[in-house]
Amino acid sequence: MPRTRESAARQPPPEKGNDPVTVLVTGFGPFLSKYPQNSSWEIASTLPALLPATPSNPTPIHIHVHHESVRVAYANVVDLIPRLLPPHNPLYPRPDIVLHIGLAAGRNFYTLERGAHGRGYGAIPDVDGDRFPDDVADAKFPPELFPPVLTTSLDAGDVLGRWRANLGYAAADEDDEVKKRRERLPDVRLSPDAGNFLCGFIYYNSLAHYFSLKEDERPVAFLHVPDLSQSEEQLAVGRKVAVALIMALVESRRHVGVTDGVERVVKSDEMRGERAGTDVNFA
Repeated sequence: MPRTRESAARQPPPEKGNDPVTVLVTGFGPFLSKYPQNSSWEIASTLPALLPATPSNPTPIHIHVHHESVRVAYANVVDLIPRLLPPHNPLYPRPDIVLHIGLAAGRNFYTLERGAHGRGYGAIPDVDGDRFPDDVADAKFPPELFPPVLTTSLDAGDVLGRWRANLGYAAADEDDEVKKRRERLPDVRLSPDAGNFLCGFIYYNSLAHYFSLKEDERPVAFLHVPDLSQSEEQLAVGRKVAVALIMALVESRRHVGVTDGVERVVKSDEMRGERAGTDVNFA
């Protein structure tokens, strides 16, 4: 006998999931003959468009990769950032988080950068042979309006913990077998400063853009990756690291937020001596 409407079991209403989050990602193009393939773009350009919700990461994530690699040129970045970021970015919905990826060829580990300097880009020429001297930076970012150093308003320490957990790092009381397995995991760390070439430059430009809109909301992050061009296996690891970071950024935003107040706008002397060297921060 077929079930009638009256006899059918009443189904509970579906649970409302977390609202999707959009992450905008960029990577750099070639800049030295030694690195004809920039690993930052090789990773960015092959990221999945969607990370579905899971029990451990319950927020659906839409990844929007800028359609082309960023030219390693100061003038290009100055022109690009205002068009790339809200309110003028045509992307809908507007990005909740921006992640720039760059190459640190002198490293064999991955770093989440806390911030960037607004000056110090006059020493190294870009792919067009141009520089961005401090007097030009003063005109672009007047000292009375922009701090000399800007940091992300995402909680970098919280993100690091979630990032490592996503990659399989275990708790402190792990046994020997787990410790051995941990030694084989990608080495991910925090770094105070993205350096004084195009990596630091694009990071500061993006942070300053958000700072000019609302000082305590700067939902921008920067990932430095090593040179991974030797093999597809290395690039696959780099892609896994980037995906794990994106999930960590989204979950940290959900739990901690992206506003932080003026106390986290770092003054120049607080990061003096901690600036990353130019030998490991190429693009």
